[in-house]
Amino acid sequence: MDYRNYVFDLYGTLIDVRTDEWKPSLWKRMAALYAVYGAEYRWPELWEAYFRAVGEAEDALRARGAVWPEIRLEDVFFRLLTDRTGSASGVPDPDTWLRLIANVFRVLSRERLRLYPGTLPALDALRQGGCRLFLLSNAQAAFTGPELAACGLTSYFEGLYLSSDFGVKKPEGAFLRRLLEDHALDPDETVMIGNDAASDMAVADACGLDSVLLNTAGETETAVRERIAVCGLRSPERVRVLLRGDLRELAELG
Repeated sequence: MDYRNYVFDLYGTLIDVRTDEWKPSLWKRMAALYAVYGAEYRWPELWEAYFRAVGEAEDALRARGAVWPEIRLEDVFFRLLTDRTGSASGVPDPDTWLRLIANVFRVLSRERLRLYPGTLPALDALRQGGCRLFLLSNAQAAFTGPELAACGLTSYFEGLYLSSDFGVKKPEGAFLRRLLEDHALDPDETVMIGNDAASDMAVADACGLDSVLLNTAGETETAVRERIAVCGLRSPERVRVLLRGDLRELAELG
């Protein structure tokens, strides 16, 4: 059938991104930046404190009932400051400071950011055909807003749903259901498109949607089918695979 509503994943689907949050050069620069504001860390110490704080924040969300928790990394960056300084008194505008720190962290950890070749042609064709486009991404809002703008994607979507804003991430069905309810979308007229069977296909399955797996990783068909199979989907027959990993193949769906 013809879909009227397209819900897209972002990273690995529309945007080709690669980051490395483990490289020492990142943490050396972050430690130097924190020192400017009075939070003295040796870089291995900051590295360890960051990942420990991330884990503790995720555990706190699980304790409140989140099966697939998603934290706000701004809260972690703020904790790294106050754990050493005792307060944020050295930061005149904490919100602006946190956006700065988050984006410095992202830029330093990012090694690639670019659109897949088929992204803009596919989105343009769908919009010209009168389709409604939405974004549902496991992502940090602090990072994603600037990256959407940098790639020229911000204006394409009627709704942006980023996991850090909701405290949960895919495959949590409530995340996608919120989008469907907010925009009164008929599941039978809506399709989820992503590159990750365990999150994108699984969340669509949980909400009774058709889904399309975009093979941007260039895996063999056997490997792709195995990834789908291990997810234990209730309706695996509702998953379509675009094996070439080119969004322009969406025009062939019907």
